[in-house]
Amino acid sequence: MLCRQPETVALALRACRELGVELQHYSSAKTAAENFPLHSFHGVIIDDQDGPGAALLLREVQACTGGKNTLIIALANPDAALDDIFGAGTHLVIYKPLTHERLRNGLRAISTLMGRRRRRASPRLKLNLTATLTINETEDIPVRILDISLGGAAISVQRPLPTAKTLRLSFVLAGEQHITTTAELVWKDVRGNVGIEFVNAGDEFSESMAYWMKTHSPARGE
Repeated sequence: MLCRQPETVALALRACRELGVELQHYSSAKTAAENFPLHSFHGVIIDDQDGPGAALLLREVQACTGGKNTLIIALANPDAALDDIFGAGTHLVIYKPLTHERLRNGLRAISTLMGRRRRRASPRLKLNLTATLTINETEDIPVRILDISLGGAAISVQRPLPTAKTLRLSFVLAGEQHITTTAELVWKDVRGNVGIEFVNAGDEFSESMAYWMKTHSPARGE
């Protein structure tokens, strides 16, 4: 991880520890670039606050034979130019402002690709469910829910999302109850999938989701 912000590093260390991922932190891009070829890293986390340093490390990763299979995760502001970020070889963007839950959920989305088994605070169910994402209370976008938990969901979006101050996700669970909840954008990957976190969901939403997930979760051992 390349980052100069102690608070961000502390959040990342905690999230990685919970996910069973070992994190090596560097505050110097030069030191990180020098050490990258000497170790086997499954992924690299960069903070967009250090633009020149991030660019230096990315060049080293791309030039190194062992870097071809390394996953690049960027911590970026919501208004960052995603074309530039993904064009630089980034696989996943986790949006600021960062919290422990946001960083953990973003890293969880890619942790299995880094060769680690997920340890979930709450179970997630794989789905292929049509839903509607409302942007800023004015624009409805059709999406598909790929997986869902009590805290959020991964969704597939077939078009770039506009800058959003508010998000609202609406869907129907297996022909049963109509669900609507507000959400925040947490991460976006190079394939166009995005992760959202449910916010201010309320007791009715939480109880309905908890009951549905309990009755639809796979049996143990499956």
